[in-house]
Amino acid sequence: MDLTGAFPFGAPAGRCSARRVPHADLFVLGVYPSAFHVKWTRPDGRSVRALALRPEPYPFWRGENQEATFTAISAAWNPDHGAVSPAEQFNGSSGRAVHRDVTNPLRVSWERVWLSDAVPFFHVHRGKGTQGAAMTDVYDPWAVSIGLAPHDLPTRPSADSLVAQAISEEGARLRDEIRESEATTIVTLGNEALRVAGDLLTDHQLPLRLSLDHYGEPHQARLDGVQLAVLPLVHPGQRSEQWRGAHRSWIAKHQPWAEIT
Repeated sequence: MDLTGAFPFGAPAGRCSARRVPHADLFVLGVYPSAFHVKWTRPDGRSVRALALRPEPYPFWRGENQEATFTAISAAWNPDHGAVSPAEQFNGSSGRAVHRDVTNPLRVSWERVWLSDAVPFFHVHRGKGTQGAAMTDVYDPWAVSIGLAPHDLPTRPSADSLVAQAISEEGARLRDEIRESEATTIVTLGNEALRVAGDLLTDHQLPLRLSLDHYGEPHQARLDGVQLAVLPLVHPGQRSEQWRGAHRSWIAKHQPWAEIT
């Protein structure tokens, strides 16, 4: 399923390609990518503090060079569409968390990390206070009223649907990426990524879900006979204090570490 559509104001939404690096030390697998956001204020003064307008450059982008992207958007901006300003901390937050809380504790340089997603398409959450609600309630009615198209982005499906889609439609790509990366350690972020890895790999006893009792314990697996270590961790978007506490404890076991850039 090629989930091409459009962001608010019409930028095309398509595949977010993996961040490929030669001879990677670590392969990080997430669920699906984020996006580039701006603060948008409608002509009538109603605003969205972080409206997704473009795909992010690569999975778990850290927000590098976002000023240049915003400058390009601002230069082409129609003032009749209201005002835009940088969203700043909303861009690259997941990538910064992975850098700070995963690759640094593991003492792996960011330049040696292959970053990918199980499903390479941006999805929106729906419901009160979500990105989907901002698009549906604030952007779409205004856009239609002036002759612009509403946003056309997929809603985040259930975990089971995400996993099934990744396995059936992206499995071959993901196996190829793992082979090409040459990484011998895979970090899965979140339960969906863990379940996908369990299907991609062989000769393993990977759990179907993260466990608080065994959090941060590596597992052995194989791909084409090559021995791999799989480290299941929480996704950086996980907000449960219980899981965040488990991850802080995992980080503490790896301290002290020198920051690796």
